[in-house]
Amino acid sequence: MVQKTATMEEYPNVPSILALVGGALIVLVDIFLLAVAVVVLPHINYANFTSPRGYTGSPGSLASGFVSAAAIFGFICGIIVLLSSVMLRFRPAQRQTWGTLTLVFSILSFFGFGGFIVGAVLGIVGSIMILRWKPPPSPATTTTQ
Repeated sequence: MVQKTATMEEYPNVPSILALVGGALIVLVDIFLLAVAVVVLPHINYANFTSPRGYTGSPGSLASGFVSAAAIFGFICGIIVLLSSVMLRFRPAQRQTWGTLTLVFSILSFFGFGGFIVGAVLGIVGSIMILRWKPPPSPATTTTQ
């Protein structure tokens, strides 16, 4: 049997885990996409590609640049979602701040592929649950004489 002490502070456990998993998915997918953008895309044969007007470079470089920019943006969003969900565990009194940060950067991570959508959705669901969570009321202490 586990006893709760008076110094133990309540925090939203399940929502923070959902946001943590969502942030981890966002980060992992964007690391994978960045590797694909650097290693694979520049070396694909683009024989039937007509380059945009005024562009004289390789079509692989063009695709690689767009994918890497989106992956880096998504990676930064994923790191912020991860840090916000970890900070929620350490500072549950500031749950509104961490929940808002998690929500905003989970939505923004859609522009960086969003962890194949699953990571962004988990981050959004977790952050909404964080914002809706209220600490349980403290039990009333009465003294008997």
